[in-house]
Amino acid sequence: MIFKAIKWNLARAKWALLLSTISIVGLTFNTDAANSDSAKVDEVNAQQFSGINQVTFNQAEYNNTFAGNAFLINYKNKVYAVTVKHALMVAKTPSLKSVYLEDELKEWRIHPNKNNHQYITLGKLLNADKNELIDDKILTKDWLVFEVKENKSNLAVLALRDTPLEVGELLTAYGCTYETQETCSQNKYSGTFIEVEYHNIRVAPFEETSIAGLSGSPVLDKQNKLVGIVSTTRESKSGDGFDYTHASLDYLLAVLNKLPH
Repeated sequence: MIFKAIKWNLARAKWALLLSTISIVGLTFNTDAANSDSAKVDEVNAQQFSGINQVTFNQAEYNNTFAGNAFLINYKNKVYAVTVKHALMVAKTPSLKSVYLEDELKEWRIHPNKNNHQYITLGKLLNADKNELIDDKILTKDWLVFEVKENKSNLAVLALRDTPLEVGELLTAYGCTYETQETCSQNKYSGTFIEVEYHNIRVAPFEETSIAGLSGSPVLDKQNKLVGIVSTTRESKSGDGFDYTHASLDYLLAVLNKLPH
């Protein structure tokens, strides 16, 4: 809502619904202020930041009940639903060749994993493009932006961060993976910010672990402001392991700023 070196065919693309890492931070406090901080942490942990994509096509045999993760954002006082564009590499029909769903899609919903009674029904795909083919090039602008048709969920509506990231800053993705989908409600995958790299933000994971399926998860700072979306991974610049290469907000903002407000 991950993904090592991604090779783009349909089978590997499912592997590609992306990577991030579990961060476990153990802190011991013994002051009243610390107890207050702990309560705030509990409150944050109780928030549901993301859900999974449930995609239904006119051709029911191609329906997908877990096509990565997705979440809600607020921009200029309007709520949108977003996920990764490369979700279309696993949620598709044989005739779905471009980023245009109207001829194929019956319904797209988001709901917390293991809880499809709280759901969001998506409306129009706002960055649909009949000329944009579904291939590895979509990773350079890896956002799908939808109108929200109906919201019967408890998902938080996230605000976008508007200040630059600082090297070493803690960033956390929230979502579920294919490996954890039987038990996951919402797991945390954290790391430290390294640098902006073209359309991505590079993050060094605290711990390397398989997180296939996490694509489309929101990446948040410590104030729970959105800074990116889980997209892919690349070989670490240190040459040891991999870095998360989450999609930055650049393309998302380009889409949103073209919309009437």
